Amino acid sequence: MNTKQVKIGDNDLLFSIRNGDESLLKELYENHRSKFIGWFMKNHSLERETILDIYHRAFTIFYFNIKDQKIQTLDSTIETYLFGIGKNLVKAEYRTLKVSGSLEEVSGIDLSIRDYEDNEEEIEKKNYIKSILSKLKDPCKKILELYYFRNFSMESIANELGYKNESVAKKKKCLCLQKIREEIVKKNR
Repeated sequence: MNTKQVKIGDNDLLFSIRNGDESLLKELYENHRSKFIGWFMKNHSLERETILDIYHRAFTIFYFNIKDQKIQTLDSTIETYLFGIGKNLVKAEYRTLKVSGSLEEVSGIDLSIRDYEDNEEEIEKKNYIKSILSKLKDPCKKILELYYFRNFSMESIANELGYKNESVAKKKKCLCLQKIREEIVKKNR
């Protein structure tokens, strides 16, 4: 009797996962993780922890696409499919990082205190942004205060506010800035 293990195709793997083979799912997760992280670290300027989070999200999407029968068969390999999801998530991460730039970029003005006279339009913008900041509730108010006015790092903010890690703090900061942008857009309509 031949004890050599038979290699099954990716579409057979999908069927097994759909039918609840958790050991196979765990094995796939482990098998693709290091290559995914290595490739994305080499090709993108993101921290390892961020890439690991992206891998976890990509694999979760992959899993739910199978379970929800959004994918019945694959024209590519599972690895290619995971990398494709990962690339989309990285693009979203870059958009988030770009959007979450500095608070000053939100309105196109500098909020720092200056000793020169501002024109009326800049004074109005500054006052409006300050009014938005004053209306913010915690944790947004605290995050933005710590970051922009007390120069805390994202890691320090995470520690200060009891977040799991700096990625969580970055995400919350991004969401807070998005709220401010939405207020500015409302005003400019």
